[in-house]
Amino acid sequence: MKKETIALCLNFVCFAGFFLFFKNGIGSLVPMSYLPLVALSALFTAIASPKFLVNEGKLYMKIPFVKKPIGF
Repeated sequence: MKKETIALCLNFVCFAGFFLFFKNGIGSLVPMSYLPLVALSALFTAIASPKFLVNEGKLYMKIPFVKKPIGF
């Protein structure tokens, strides 16, 4: 598989996992309707999930609030 495809799949899997975690966590702690719950979960997920990218054929992971990406 190409590195770009791997980065895309990892971004999707991490986003989905964090989204479900935040949706279930916020939903169990704060009773709110569905649309604000999904919007708030998506906002927190976009901030907290790691981003994967490819630069010069090498796969990197950018962790939030850490300046330098980690190479694989």
